[in-house]
Amino acid sequence: MSPAAPAEHRDRVLVVEDEPNLRRVLAAMIERAGFHAVTANDGEDGLRRLDDSFAAVVTDLRMPKVDGMALLKQARVRCPDVPVIMITAHGSVDNAVEAVKAGAFDYIEKPFEHDHLLQVIEKAVSTHDLASDDARVHELPAGADGRSRLVGDSPAIK
Repeated sequence: MSPAAPAEHRDRVLVVEDEPNLRRVLAAMIERAGFHAVTANDGEDGLRRLDDSFAAVVTDLRMPKVDGMALLKQARVRCPDVPVIMITAHGSVDNAVEAVKAGAFDYIEKPFEHDHLLQVIEKAVSTHDLASDDARVHELPAGADGRSRLVGDSPAIK
């Protein structure tokens, strides 16, 4: 699977990284792939910006004030359908297991290949889009009496 070709901003991706140069690189890379990158300077700023309008979140693990794990846990509560990708220079098996158990979509160690990160973001956004589409499919239009209409015409349905 290759990264998406640049297009009009398809989806918003929140980038939470306390290191300014890496934050700029991540945002530029994400923008070139056709997404709209919204940046946050640290975990506290990320929490302020976090809402369900994002298709994915990319966050550093170690940050001052609020770390990536705390951000991940809040994201799972506030925006459970938004995938969170953890990146870290301080990777360990214990951190990876904790992140995945807390609901991280993926866990990537620095330094990372840009193409690999973009593939993970693509996959996360696709997963988010499928979940959103699935939720919309289950919202059946109401009939004249205000009740949901059944879909189908088999004898059992009728």
